Amino acid sequence: MAIKVVLFEDVDQTKSELVTALKKHLSSDGVVLAFDSGTIAEPESERNRMYEDRLRLILSRPPYDAVTLLVADRDLSMSPNFRGMSVSAVIEAAKRLGIPICSYARQPGSEDYKWRARFEEGHILLSESDDDDLARQAALAARGFADIASKLPGLINEELRKSPARALAAVLGKPEYADKIALYSVGDQNRLSEVPPEGKNDLDWVKRIGCFLGYWLWDSILRYPGLLVNEVAAASHLNIATDDFRKPTIQAAFKGAIYDGPFADPKRPRWWRGLLDDLVAREGCNDGLELATKRTNETIQPSHCSVDPSKAAGYYCIISDQPVSLENSRGGLSWLPRGADLTRISTRLFEEYGPWIGS
Repeated sequence: MAIKVVLFEDVDQTKSELVTALKKHLSSDGVVLAFDSGTIAEPESERNRMYEDRLRLILSRPPYDAVTLLVADRDLSMSPNFRGMSVSAVIEAAKRLGIPICSYARQPGSEDYKWRARFEEGHILLSESDDDDLARQAALAARGFADIASKLPGLINEELRKSPARALAAVLGKPEYADKIALYSVGDQNRLSEVPPEGKNDLDWVKRIGCFLGYWLWDSILRYPGLLVNEVAAASHLNIATDDFRKPTIQAAFKGAIYDGPFADPKRPRWWRGLLDDLVAREGCNDGLELATKRTNETIQPSHCSVDPSKAAGYYCIISDQPVSLENSRGGLSWLPRGADLTRISTRLFEEYGPWIGS
């Protein structure tokens, strides 16, 4: 499927730099268009409408139609013919059309962004001070949504229509994990409210459910270790010191569990936690440390708790990005997805942040 990315940016130099970076990271997979609000020919009858209404119509016509992903600066107030516009107008137009959107701020993310998601905003938020990494992540998002959109039409049936978790499991090629995926929505009313109701237009519904599944995967399942695990969480779960697990020779022992689905990031790999367990069990080993030692003949250190190194880890602190033990961490917080059973907060940080992080 050809990828089309439309960039909303009201500063010309930044626009040029980001278009160049996006084209580099998309390479031959697609095209990048900069939204040029100053040259758009709008009928007189449309110019007095709300910005989101105007954008909905513009994005339904060439050259901006059939777009895979919108990428928009959070401040668009200097856009010609759209003075004072904010990203919320673009988000609303995208929502009405069933188009995925990433908004961005060219600055480091807020302290709590990586661990306390705001799915209710209905879009992906990118916060990077480096334009190249910003563009790289946007290109990952575009490819991921294109992947989901290409698979859904051939997978959706009456059973999957009734369960977003089963639909996502089918897209990921892991129908056996549907129940585990469903746990990532337990108690999350904001997320559940975003599930698109079925309508008369089947193609439109498939677009919208694809958008929903992509947001859910990016903002929750990939973010909070449980079903899938990042490098630190994988090492902790396998009882391997993080620095040792980062060695290519060690990771090669677990390549059969690598995640390669939508939004897979070669620079920030993830693994299927269940497949890691299967690899260990098939070799008759007690843990990943024993398996890695057996396969590599290297000296490998076990994973220790970052709070109390005398204890084995096994879990992951979402705030510090460090391994923690069960005894020295808190889990089950109201804002953590139920399926993220490896995701916790160290007792030290829980005491420091106090009521700010909730319970």
